[in-house]
Amino acid sequence: MNSVHNMMKKRRVMDPKGKRDAVMAAAEHLFAAKGYTGASMADIARKADVAVGSVYRLFPDKPSLMAALHKQMEERFIKAMTDGWTSVDSYENRFSPMFDALFAEAESVRDVMPLYSMTRDMIGSADYVPGQRMINAIEAMYREGVKAGAYRSMPKGIVGPIAHAMVEGGMRAWMMNPTPSHLRRVKDQLTDIFARAFLLSC
Repeated sequence: MNSVHNMMKKRRVMDPKGKRDAVMAAAEHLFAAKGYTGASMADIARKADVAVGSVYRLFPDKPSLMAALHKQMEERFIKAMTDGWTSVDSYENRFSPMFDALFAEAESVRDVMPLYSMTRDMIGSADYVPGQRMINAIEAMYREGVKAGAYRSMPKGIVGPIAHAMVEGGMRAWMMNPTPSHLRRVKDQLTDIFARAFLLSC
């Protein structure tokens, strides 16, 4: 009776979304621990406690699985960034809370950040370019600030890539020395750079 109950409980937990989440969590862990090439789809299935066929039904190959992980990570960063940016009313004062929220999210996933950096060029495709959604989100926030009369007007398509590159540079600098004092310096420097580059008042 107990074993039947456990089997039924397991079936309820492993619905399609739960199975997909389990596979992605297992893949992230194993890719980070063994490297992208060192972790097989069978390893991922065992870690997720699902059949190998289930993994392949969700993701036909490792690049598609890695692309899904990249998209998920981007969504987390975009949410953190936009939540921080909208946490104060004044457009002039939004950069500091934006970077506080963004780096807090980065800190929570610091152990797997190198994985995403190393696999970024492997998983680009015609319908998915890593980082592009973050660039679009930055551009949208910037345009809102321009419309509100707080930010300098610049040609479309320039600010997003430049700002994204600056943020990535700050992230790399922080990962090389992830101490609280260095993190504070990195965030302060990025806040100052963004203010000087975009604010009409500077």
